[in-house]
Amino acid sequence: MALNDMKNWMDYKGKKFLEDIGLVENQFVLDFGCGHGIYTIPASLVVGGKGRVYAIDKNKEVLTELDLKAKDKELKNIKIIKPVDKFKLPLPKRSVDMILLYDVLHLVESRKDLLTELRDVLKPSGILSVYPKHHQRYMNMDLGEVIKEIESVGFRLDVKFFKTLMHNDQFEKGYVLNFKKKFE
Repeated sequence: MALNDMKNWMDYKGKKFLEDIGLVENQFVLDFGCGHGIYTIPASLVVGGKGRVYAIDKNKEVLTELDLKAKDKELKNIKIIKPVDKFKLPLPKRSVDMILLYDVLHLVESRKDLLTELRDVLKPSGILSVYPKHHQRYMNMDLGEVIKEIESVGFRLDVKFFKTLMHNDQFEKGYVLNFKKKFE
């Protein structure tokens, strides 16, 4: 990808994508499996100074890199979280408005444990937004099976988008699934 394309994503297209899927100013967001911040930085711009973006990844090097990027861009609303336990997040229950779970599910061995923890930190009106990029190849599941698995831990599919988004520093089209909590 050309440098200008990445800058365009970070400054404009990423923001527009996140706003289109429901992210708004002043929200608290968890970017689970944030990587280099492809969604973290645009989310920071959307939620603004009164919002917060929690960025978590198992790779400590990418977290360090993301922290440096945030400081360079003077983004004070990004909080880097280093994982302590696989499925215990250091966030209060019902404290997050939106969770971004993009291109991560296929890497998780115990998806139901993770999804349960994510459900617990999500506010009653919150959104779990999932991009299940590799569901067929690595999970041997079709999109319907992915939806059923997520719904089995207390979510319900709210909206299914087919959008242009960023994956491995390239634009691509794919399904983004937004879930709400079932029981609240």
